[in-house]
Amino acid sequence: MLLSSNIPVQQLVTDFICTALPNVHEIYVIAQYPNGGTQIQTRQGEYNDKPPTGISHFLSSGNSGWYHLSETPFLNNSIIGQISLEMELEKDFLFLRNIDAYNCALHILVQLKPSGMQKNAYLLSDQKKQFETSIRGFVTSLLQTRNTDKDILKNIAKGNTLTRNEIRETKTQLTKQSENFEVAVSQFIQLIINKLQEKYGIVIKMSKAFIDELKVYNQPFEELEPNLEIHIQIELNLALIQGNGEIILMPTHLSSLSSTKATVIQQNQNDINLGRLTKTYNLLDRYENAAEAAQNKGLSIIGKNIGSNCVPSVSNASITDALNKQAKKVYELFQKYPQKWPIIRSEFKSVANIIERESVRRQNIA
Repeated sequence: MLLSSNIPVQQLVTDFICTALPNVHEIYVIAQYPNGGTQIQTRQGEYNDKPPTGISHFLSSGNSGWYHLSETPFLNNSIIGQISLEMELEKDFLFLRNIDAYNCALHILVQLKPSGMQKNAYLLSDQKKQFETSIRGFVTSLLQTRNTDKDILKNIAKGNTLTRNEIRETKTQLTKQSENFEVAVSQFIQLIINKLQEKYGIVIKMSKAFIDELKVYNQPFEELEPNLEIHIQIELNLALIQGNGEIILMPTHLSSLSSTKATVIQQNQNDINLGRLTKTYNLLDRYENAAEAAQNKGLSIIGKNIGSNCVPSVSNASITDALNKQAKKVYELFQKYPQKWPIIRSEFKSVANIIERESVRRQNIA
């Protein structure tokens, strides 16, 4: 659908008058351009015939008012002799000339007849005056609105051009600043890490993947420090269990912590309730998370794949050793929390073997 400012002005005015007034029978809207060109629109559409003879003279010398069709260029037979009173009454073509239409002069020749019960009568002089005033006013208002819309569209187009230039310039600036931004972000993160290293007494390093992820980090930076601290608290427990002296930050440590916070709270509560089983509980959590990561990658649930998905990674032998040393506690936790650790419980053979051996051992004792 075209906007009004993109519709030819003669077509716009013709459609408007025909829609607004049921009294219209014929209409000729002539757009006269400064280069001498003329476009004519009728009720049936564009006037494709050669412009009528004498139309230029009629448009330049005729006055606005009421005419008989034979007095216009659109009827070849002109009136000869004195005009009778009846012919005066039959003047039902209103001519409005020289209306400014932004880039052309607009002339309107419209035939108006009585409607309703008086459809065969003539228009009275006061009715003609009312039509003349109303149509000129309505058309002038329509053209003003059209011109305003055209100006708005020009300003939008101009604004779009300026915006495209600004975007191009901004992209250039961002390209130049990207390396500086990476350095600045890394320095900012390093300040946070230095603070957390001192607070928790453990070495914290950034992996390359972690640094790359920072380039597209779109969360509020004021939340970054508390987010990292909660992640580090979780990793700290696991590092201490494994006897590791450092934590390596990965992209997952930049994830939203709305659920992680709840996990930490729950973990702290478990620390209170579990007592001597706390370290084993956290160890099983770590292996379950690693097993889930391996499963999401389409890997089989074996010690090698679980170990490579731990953060930091561990060997298959260290996993087997840790599970064997804590077999009794693993068995107790599996009995106490039957819904926990579903992946390693059902798919990790090393865990299944430990549970089976511990179950047999307990049966023999009983």
